[in-house]
Amino acid sequence: MHRSKRGELAKLRGEMVRCRLLVAAAREEMIEALGDFMCGSGAAPGVQDIRALDRLCEALEEAEAAYARRLAAPPEPHFAGLRQRVG
Repeated sequence: MHRSKRGELAKLRGEMVRCRLLVAAAREEMIEALGDFMCGSGAAPGVQDIRALDRLCEALEEAEAAYARRLAAPPEPHFAGLRQRVG
């Protein structure tokens, strides 16, 4: 695998992991808020909280799709070896 593809895959994987962590944290906060609300010690998550979680989930799906597309992309041509053979 060419170095630039590896670097790009690492960057895309990092974004995917970041999105997963953000989704997990938002879900955790929402579950905690629901528990507090059910116990009478807090407010239930609002529409904005649900929309924010939805946006995070969409970002995660996009990050996963971008990673999968790049992973499935054909390898880039490696011209260094070709120059050695020709020259």
